[in-house]
Amino acid sequence: MPIVNIQSKQSIFFGVHFLLVGEWGTDSKRLLDFQKALLDEGLEFSETGTGPRSFVLTRKESSAFQVKIGSVGPQVSEIKIVTPERPSHVLDPFCKEAEAVCRAYIKVWAGMPCQVLRCDATIRHLYSCNCHAFKHLWEDRLGQQEDDLKYLGGRPVLGGGLRLVLPRVNQWKDHVEVKIESFLGDPEKIFIETMFLWPDPFIVNTADGFNSTGRLKELEKYATHEVCDFLLKDKTEDNNGNN
Repeated sequence: MPIVNIQSKQSIFFGVHFLLVGEWGTDSKRLLDFQKALLDEGLEFSETGTGPRSFVLTRKESSAFQVKIGSVGPQVSEIKIVTPERPSHVLDPFCKEAEAVCRAYIKVWAGMPCQVLRCDATIRHLYSCNCHAFKHLWEDRLGQQEDDLKYLGGRPVLGGGLRLVLPRVNQWKDHVEVKIESFLGDPEKIFIETMFLWPDPFIVNTADGFNSTGRLKELEKYATHEVCDFLLKDKTEDNNGNN
């Protein structure tokens, strides 16, 4: 029986972030136009916040959803779309709403053509284990001994994990970062954060838009296949030659 129950997956965060060429204007008319464009797309927000360089819209009802737009440097603006609290749905509804935000942004600020400097996206999952999650990572996945931790001073270890950085090389067009940790709130759960960074600039066209859905689904597939395969493969398989 696998130590990690892959069927127990809970999605606890979705996020996508774009850096764009161009200034972001904070005049009140454009902010109102943006909210109207979002309403036209079926998105309504209960809270708004305006700073000197940013505008944040937050929805807490139904499923939490947040949009931040603003300036990050001279002639560089951003769109950040996240679930600030644990989502009450799977990825597809978030993808649909993220696409709607991008369409509204283009309509009010960017116009066409719109140049994106880079994009990154993040997904976080929780999985249940039938033991302490760090014990599984340390002993089963990494092949270490419990006694090895005594060199840290003999204190008990509440949790820990791995951070893996996979650079863009050869045929891969994205940079990947993966964090796999025991979840401190419940030691029998394992926390996985998977982040893709697409560093190449691209021009947004009317056919594909920002393609946030395609990027998020590519990320989700990697997080639930390659990352889970890595998590489940233990030292016993290596010793038996089953690669």
